Amino acid sequence: MMPFRFPIKDVEIQIISTKKIIDNLCYSNHYVSINQHEFLLDLAGVGYFYVSNGNRIEIMPYAEATQNVLELYLNGSVYGAVLHQRKILPLHGSCFSFQDLGVMICGESGVGKSSLTASFCLNGADFLTDDVTPVVFKAGKPHIWAISDRIKLWSDSLQQLNQEEKELIRIVPEWGKFYFPMESENGELFTLDHLFILEIHDKPSVSHYNLEGVEKFAALRNEIYRWEYLKGMPESEASYLNQLITMSQTVRVTKVARPANIAIGQLRIELEKLIFDTGAQKKLLTEVSINC
Repeated sequence: MMPFRFPIKDVEIQIISTKKIIDNLCYSNHYVSINQHEFLLDLAGVGYFYVSNGNRIEIMPYAEATQNVLELYLNGSVYGAVLHQRKILPLHGSCFSFQDLGVMICGESGVGKSSLTASFCLNGADFLTDDVTPVVFKAGKPHIWAISDRIKLWSDSLQQLNQEEKELIRIVPEWGKFYFPMESENGELFTLDHLFILEIHDKPSVSHYNLEGVEKFAALRNEIYRWEYLKGMPESEASYLNQLITMSQTVRVTKVARPANIAIGQLRIELEKLIFDTGAQKKLLTEVSINC
């Protein structure tokens, strides 16, 4: 196999032939075994993944698994485990920088995080992350760690975005989903200003409202990527509490409900309006701070 692609460059990745067993388990289910410093994921037809101390990954591929399939889980569930071991808050969202604002799109799988992010980036925004976003804190503010260089898109999204799929890497032979290369920001940090939580409703138009207080904190908590891993990582869970409180105080969080059949471009226009409003508020606060 070729070397595996993985966002964090100082993580050692090794192919192994013997499985390990984790002692002192804090949590396990049919697929994972976890304690604070060790993580094990065993997926039939794919492979065995062992992660330790946030800096080492061991993989035992099963015979039928392709490299693309292995990388799908390596850059998803395993990536989440590495971040949790490092106590770097991972959120289930895709990010871009637009109008000098760091924007994150969160929501359930299939709600349109990646396609909407791609639409913004094909219309002037800078791509930062896809699907899993590490949030780090600098000078008391949350920042997006921009270490992604590709985005996963379905065939129908590519068609709406006027992009060809013939030169792209198909993630799984049976799926109509592809890796779409994006220009990387090479690990830079971008202030997180506005977080959208996207959902689908049965109404004909887009609706939205800003979250505040307990509802805002709970919504942010629910967007932690692979939050169930924290059942076996009590130190990581405790470290995230103050980080989520800080995010609640510094980041605008908007819940957006969209029709199921809205075009990607139209939804982008709806969100642009809200982002421009955030930009105006941020400029006003900056001017007030300078005058004071």
